[in-house]
Amino acid sequence: MRKFLSRILLYVLIGSTLFACSPKNEPAVVQDTPAMEILPSPTTAPDRVVVITGDVQDSWTLEKANSTVQELATASGLEFESQISINSREITPDIKVLVYLYHPNNLGSLANSAPNTQFIVISDQEWTPSHNVSIIRADSTYQTFMAGYASVMLAENFRGGGLLTSEDSAKNVAYKNGAKFFCGSCSALISPLNSYPFTKEIPQSSPAADWITAFDEVNFNTILYMYIPPQAYSTELFNHIAQTNVKILGIATPPAEAFPIWAGTFLIDGFTPIKEIWDAVLQGNGGQTINASLSLADTQSGFISTGKQQIIQDVIAELQAGRIYTLNPMAE
Repeated sequence: MRKFLSRILLYVLIGSTLFACSPKNEPAVVQDTPAMEILPSPTTAPDRVVVITGDVQDSWTLEKANSTVQELATASGLEFESQISINSREITPDIKVLVYLYHPNNLGSLANSAPNTQFIVISDQEWTPSHNVSIIRADSTYQTFMAGYASVMLAENFRGGGLLTSEDSAKNVAYKNGAKFFCGSCSALISPLNSYPFTKEIPQSSPAADWITAFDEVNFNTILYMYIPPQAYSTELFNHIAQTNVKILGIATPPAEAFPIWAGTFLIDGFTPIKEIWDAVLQGNGGQTINASLSLADTQSGFISTGKQQIIQDVIAELQAGRIYTLNPMAE
């Protein structure tokens, strides 16, 4: 009996030992699975239209250029930018159209380095455009021709005059030709019995005092309308002219202080014609040359009647149709 109990006790001890040594069932550790990060889809930068202004300062020109090109760019789903300059490395593939307000000296190499970019250039040069260049031909002699025409046409007895820059011989000839186109010898019928217009040429970099002296020399001949070049614009000169009976004609937008004595401005518009070629340019069809338009602006002071404005517009139309040559030697 004792052996039997001892055997049972042994079995109990062995079972307890085995139970104590068996591995415990640890609860499974649940590891967090990192959430998948959703990256934004890559987007392509929109194509751009860039206006390059260079050293153009005329407020009307800058406003007209930027507003016209921005309107066209927006309608075409393109981004618009305006900056002073650009080099060939900055002409990236997303620039679809580059509009220059001047003719860059390296236009040929720029166009060759960016064959997929279309160039529109406001130019006063005779230049044959390549496949990705379109030229808006802006002939500045048209402006001075019309200033000469208007200075004698608006004045009684042709009493017109002009201040001219000695460096711009072509413009000076055009100014005189414009006057001759209207009245030939332009000889006054009432004293002083002069032939008009009277002009004075001085260097374009001359100080205001020299322009005032030149003005007085011309105005000695009883001038009523006078052409003033942009290089002569100054507060001093305009204040001096305001003390006389002379009204001013120009080819660049005048400052605010000059408006009370300002008759009108002959402005080249190279931007409205861009609308005519825009669709072709976007389709990659360059190689075009078209003429800029010319308009009479800044007439709000009322020194040019509606009828005479119409006469001026008729002559502008003849100019742009190619029926008047501004540099004809008749003025010599």
